[in-house]
Amino acid sequence: MPLFINFPNEWIAFLCFFVIILSFIGMAEIARKVFALSPELSRKFVHVMVGVLVSFAPFFLKTSLPVILLGLIFAILNYVALKNDSLKGMHTTERVSYGTVYFPIAFLLLVLMFWERNIVIFIVAMLILAFADTAATVIGEGVNSTRTFVLWRDKKSWPGSIAFFITTFIVILIAYPLYASLSSADMLSGKHLLLMALFVGAMTSIAEAVSKRGSDNLSLTLTAALGMDLYIYNMNADTLLILAGWTGFSILLGYGAYKLKSLSVSGGFGAFLLGVFMFGTGGWHTMMPLIGFFVLSSLLSKVADRKSERESISSKGSKRDIVQVYANGGIPLIFAVLWYLNNFQSEWLYWAFLASLAAATADTWETEIGSFSKMDPVNILNGQRVSPGYSGGVSLIGTFGGLLGASIIPLIALLTGSLGMDLIPILLISLSGFLGSVIDSLLGASVQAKFTCSVCGKPTEKLSHCGEVTIHASGYSWLDNDWVNVAGTLSGACIFMLGYYLFF
Repeated sequence: MPLFINFPNEWIAFLCFFVIILSFIGMAEIARKVFALSPELSRKFVHVMVGVLVSFAPFFLKTSLPVILLGLIFAILNYVALKNDSLKGMHTTERVSYGTVYFPIAFLLLVLMFWERNIVIFIVAMLILAFADTAATVIGEGVNSTRTFVLWRDKKSWPGSIAFFITTFIVILIAYPLYASLSSADMLSGKHLLLMALFVGAMTSIAEAVSKRGSDNLSLTLTAALGMDLYIYNMNADTLLILAGWTGFSILLGYGAYKLKSLSVSGGFGAFLLGVFMFGTGGWHTMMPLIGFFVLSSLLSKVADRKSERESISSKGSKRDIVQVYANGGIPLIFAVLWYLNNFQSEWLYWAFLASLAAATADTWETEIGSFSKMDPVNILNGQRVSPGYSGGVSLIGTFGGLLGASIIPLIALLTGSLGMDLIPILLISLSGFLGSVIDSLLGASVQAKFTCSVCGKPTEKLSHCGEVTIHASGYSWLDNDWVNVAGTLSGACIFMLGYYLFF
């Protein structure tokens, strides 16, 4: 990008950006206190002004380091301010929202992913965050409409979602060709610009609708950036019909799982987004192992539910929500995206993807196959008998199921031609996946939150039991099974990377 002002030192430009952002926050505080501006409007003022400002960063800074530091500082400052209930001009008091924390995190991730790859995508995604998200809030709350819906936790309105889609569409149509003409980015024909705007608008509208406490600031921004990159990549490769096929298949996958009651509404939409980007970034290589995990695990869950007549203490059932979808598939998705952004050059990233998915499969199969055991499981730490479904409980048949689940993922990749016949990576992926599930069990038995029913006295992982709020008994209250699953899948990938470093 051409530099508007060639500062003698980039850190001077960094200080200018820092001071201007602080001034926006100060102006919002003054407007809230002096002019009685509502917290929501003052927050949106900061949202728009900062979003527009940081989108101009490439015109003042050549390197990404100062921009990365800017994102880190404001992520920390916003989190501290939110926890201390300060800077209310930036943090709305009308509802609990972590949007001001997700905003700089989204900015930081965009810098890391697209500053060198395609700076125009970075700029346009930030503008979508600034304008489309604000339009959804203003229109959604300004129009007196009873046509609301909830896909996950946050209540959304149809006018707000329509406003978000239209604004995203317009931003792409105007901003992408404008900034592409100033850089070396691909110029799109009118047809492709229109199709990309429709594709990204639809994807980001779903990402914005499936949100909780401001998480849309992160999800819609990454969805917009990856959506544009995927469209341009497939346009250049002449494979847009394949991308359309992946999108259609993902719709069928999410809807079919919802109709079969394997996924909740939020889980169905989450699976759709996961499918588009998992399949879009990796094609058959990521598609077949993911489908194998999802279909086989869902079938096992259904069979286990029918076979077991005992109440599980687990807070989750076989009908998975969006949190469970990404607790199991989020880390594999990250490695699939990294492999894609690396232009498929580093094979170890794909193997790490398989290892993380193998860990998720092993953990799921340990639980489902373990439910067929005639004896109660034992605590992995002390060997004492625990109730079925107890996080950290293991059984012989469940352990065998975990080994089988960890091995099925590289086997699927092998049978579909995505993995070679080299025995070492196959064994390493399987072993890493199984050990990831072991770490999952260790964390579940030690630090995961456990509760006790105040009525019947039974141990449980649920926040309520017998119609009453449960009592916190052990572990960290915020660390539920979903976070433990994330740690398990990440452990599988990390163990593989350690083995890869030692053996390759």
